[in-house]
Amino acid sequence: MYGRTNNPWNFDRTPGGSSGGEGAIVAAGGSALGLGSDLGGSIRIPAHFCGIAGLKPTSRRLSLLDTPAGIFFEQDVIGYQPGPLARTVADLALAMSVLAGPRAGSVRSDDRASAVAGPEGDRHRQSSGRNVRG
Repeated sequence: MYGRTNNPWNFDRTPGGSSGGEGAIVAAGGSALGLGSDLGGSIRIPAHFCGIAGLKPTSRRLSLLDTPAGIFFEQDVIGYQPGPLARTVADLALAMSVLAGPRAGSVRSDDRASAVAGPEGDRHRQSSGRNVRG
């Protein structure tokens, strides 16, 4: 499918953000749960615009394993974070209990520290103080 995504409550308004399609389908009752990624409001803004609940979890609360490195390669302080969208806060709590399973807190398999080529990468990984698992 393709085309314009409308806010389910007012077709003249946007569902907001890059996760706006997820927010719109959850608000319209087409899905009980949506998943998005948030750096600057891409979960929170669609949740607000569509009248649903959305959560950007604490960094590394949900796993980033098997996700692409993205465009913010050097950004370590504030990274994007996957998170759920749902119709109620209770549904968010249930989603988080499932999503934050045994891989919670894991970093991506292509962690930014490993992208530094050669022996410098190993030294960086050792001196960074981070628990890097690849």
